[in-house]
Amino acid sequence: MEREARVSEQPLVIKFGGTSVGDGAAFVRAAEIAAEAARERPVAAVVSAMRGTTDTLLGYAAATATVDAETNRTATGATHEGSVAELHRALYERHVRAAREAVSGEHFPKVDGRLRALLKELVEVLLAPAKNLEARRAAVAVYGERLSAAVLAGAISTAGASAEVVTADPIATDASYPEAEVDASRTRERCTRYVRPLLDEGLVAVVPGFGGRTPDGAQTTLGRGGSDLSATVIGRALGSEEVWIMTDVDGVLDADPRLVPDANLLPRLSYREAGVFAGLGAKVLHHRTMEPAAEADIEVTVRNTFNPDSPGTRVTAREEGPGIRCAALRRRLAVEVPCTDGHRSAASVVVCIGVPEKPDSRRGLRELRKAGIRVLHSGLATAGLVFAVRDEEAEEALRVLHGALVAGSRVEVA
Repeated sequence: MEREARVSEQPLVIKFGGTSVGDGAAFVRAAEIAAEAARERPVAAVVSAMRGTTDTLLGYAAATATVDAETNRTATGATHEGSVAELHRALYERHVRAAREAVSGEHFPKVDGRLRALLKELVEVLLAPAKNLEARRAAVAVYGERLSAAVLAGAISTAGASAEVVTADPIATDASYPEAEVDASRTRERCTRYVRPLLDEGLVAVVPGFGGRTPDGAQTTLGRGGSDLSATVIGRALGSEEVWIMTDVDGVLDADPRLVPDANLLPRLSYREAGVFAGLGAKVLHHRTMEPAAEADIEVTVRNTFNPDSPGTRVTAREEGPGIRCAALRRRLAVEVPCTDGHRSAASVVVCIGVPEKPDSRRGLRELRKAGIRVLHSGLATAGLVFAVRDEEAEEALRVLHGALVAGSRVEVA
């Protein structure tokens, strides 16, 4: 890979989610995407744990947190050593199976050795006395990302772009658990020390997501789904102009497709809109992902690992002007509202995100009334428009408002 042939020296950060590294075939696809991008510019690949691995690790962390001193048995009734040995076997078998499919014979021994070394470390963490249960939980949880990083590095090297794992957590945090706050200044220093040298050597730097380090070196995590946040944090620290979030869908849809069957792909969102949508439960993005991107003016593109030709959803500072982009449902608010029959009912709110025009509110109210849905409250909010309805009518209200306000406001990619 000749550095002179690259079209840009600005690092690209690509984040691969758990479904994007769910098995050997998925690792191959992810590796091909990273290797192809690395032909044109430096690449840091941030990777999540294989799907389900973090839940498994947290389950074992909880089960082995307290051990009966007399019987040496955990909360599940198994011996402490037996529980840990079972986890070791299951994790090794899953990851080495993926590696055998995704990594060539030339690179496999290095990956296998790395997997064995990581699992040995994990066993030591699980068998050590627990002084701080939250710190122990974090120290166990991060091994899912570390294991998948070892496999992905081997797969990228197999795909033709030399890759190395960043073995020191580049993200600096405070000591809060389980969702630590990022220290941007120290993270920049750590990325300069641990990530930048690999990029300067022409290597793909594979970074385990999710984890961080306190000033005294203790392990922390960024919270569930924090690998997305890891990507934009690292992008900010490296001076990146672009971050790709690779997942198993074509991008961000304009409503939850489980509730709105005709939800459509959003070509573009602003940081504000994406942040609000994620905060209301949009599954594709972590709710804090956009904060570092907005601070550093990084373009974030949500793309499909399994359909790389799809343009995805681009998230930038650009506001598209008037229109409702997407709609989300916030269920069962703490406040209860009186009903005409004398009973009290929990309220839910449909949030229509975007820049509403005056007719939008009236149109939404009119369509809800036509559908026989009682509106408890409506009005403007920072996000756009809000419509409060009875909880039992909330899903239908979401579908009605999506059809009335979102479908007519779609914006094509410029």
